[in-house]
Amino acid sequence: LVVHLNEILNYVEQLDQIDTADVLPTSHVLDLRNVLREDVAEESLSHDEALANAPEKDRGHFVVPKVM
Repeated sequence: LVVHLNEILNYVEQLDQIDTADVLPTSHVLDLRNVLREDVAEESLSHDEALANAPEKDRGHFVVPKVM
């Protein structure tokens, strides 16, 4: 395990010697843009509409199987 750690550290030391002065910082390898829509408040479903197709409901809540 120590041998592997030393190999990793030696490799990182080699990378540290590379001149990256002209390399722009990046968070992703692809030139991605934000593809999400604007966050605009809109009217949502009413309580009754949300529960309309629920297979099972009780006192205004969805009934789901127990997990534990």
